[in-house]
Amino acid sequence: MASLERGLNILDVLTHRQEATVSEIAAELGCDRSACHRALLTMRDMGYVNQEGASGFTLSMKIFEMAMRMVNRLEIRPITRPFLEELRDKYKETVNLGVWDGKDVTYLDKCESAEVIRAELAVGARVPTHCSALGKAILAFRLPEEIEKYLSSTPLTTMTHNTLADTEDLRKELMRIRADGMAVDDEECYLGLRCVAAPIFNQRDRAGMSLSVSGPSGRITLNKLQAIGRDLKEACRRIEAALGRS
Repeated sequence: MASLERGLNILDVLTHRQEATVSEIAAELGCDRSACHRALLTMRDMGYVNQEGASGFTLSMKIFEMAMRMVNRLEIRPITRPFLEELRDKYKETVNLGVWDGKDVTYLDKCESAEVIRAELAVGARVPTHCSALGKAILAFRLPEEIEKYLSSTPLTTMTHNTLADTEDLRKELMRIRADGMAVDDEECYLGLRCVAAPIFNQRDRAGMSLSVSGPSGRITLNKLQAIGRDLKEACRRIEAALGRS
């Protein structure tokens, strides 16, 4: 039972840190370093954590997949869906709900625009964090060490001529997003597609999900961004309340 408790506590630590060493985890839990190391190796062999280099550990995709199944089981989408529909009906554009896994953003849900020309990405699709409004809205509000870990370890692939593929440019963009409370993808992932997003915070005040309005850049014009952003931020606060964030 002590081993099980230790393993669950380790998962809890890694849930809130993108990467941690054995010493850091043991210190946070106040447990023996050797016992902590043995538990991590067992969890690695079972596929629940990844070992990064000589000493760093992260949660694996297996945990993320389990979390995704749990999201479906807990029926989060019926709670959030009315807020997506409200924004879709107001702006006549596609509204998306995304979740971050530390590298990419996965689409949890969407309410599609009725327009013939519209943003089309299927639920379950993944997009890079650095060039998507959904991803940048989350990354900007993660812990400083998580942001630096992402910037130092993730290739910033150029998707279009607007993609922020330079680390310093992206760092400045994240600072602007923190100040504004909203992120914009100005044809950075797909040419002709513009997207505005805001973060959704959990009970620990961490951004793990985000909400966006996306559509052709000819309809989501630059002079609409602030109004859409305000409505997104308001919808995110209402979603947080509906999900039980105090």
